[in-house]
Amino acid sequence: MRDPSGLDLLRSHDFPKPLLHNVWSKNIMSRLSQPDSQNFACSRRELPGKLLAIGAALLLPARQREISLTQTENQPKFKVGDLIASDWVDEFDADVVDFGEVLGSRYLPEGHSSFEANTWVYYINWTSTTCGADSCYPCYDGEPTRECDLRLVKQS
Repeated sequence: MRDPSGLDLLRSHDFPKPLLHNVWSKNIMSRLSQPDSQNFACSRRELPGKLLAIGAALLLPARQREISLTQTENQPKFKVGDLIASDWVDEFDADVVDFGEVLGSRYLPEGHSSFEANTWVYYINWTSTTCGADSCYPCYDGEPTRECDLRLVKQS
């Protein structure tokens, strides 16, 4: 069926023309075959090297920089999510207990700062204390705490 302007009208049952006769595909393909389209292409010389590098990266195991812990005495006492307590005595000789949750741990094979060698330290989010209501809790001070200063309240 022809429109009065001379153009063919597409009906709902008409299908697109094959790519050979499609004007838009001819425009796109002619643009891609021009020399400036090499930005999208890969050199034949570069392709095998790039494919080999990608394949090697996928097949080779990732490097692991973890310490192998085979001895039971080097295993951490607490794990992330455990609820712990720290008992201490304040400046008025009153017994105080701080409660918190383990956020992370770190093994120290060599001595570090005030920590002995071959010990675990823990990073704690302190949630409450028996010290009093004027204390600033919850808090995370970012300081590691020695394993010997902590006790388990509830395992996660």
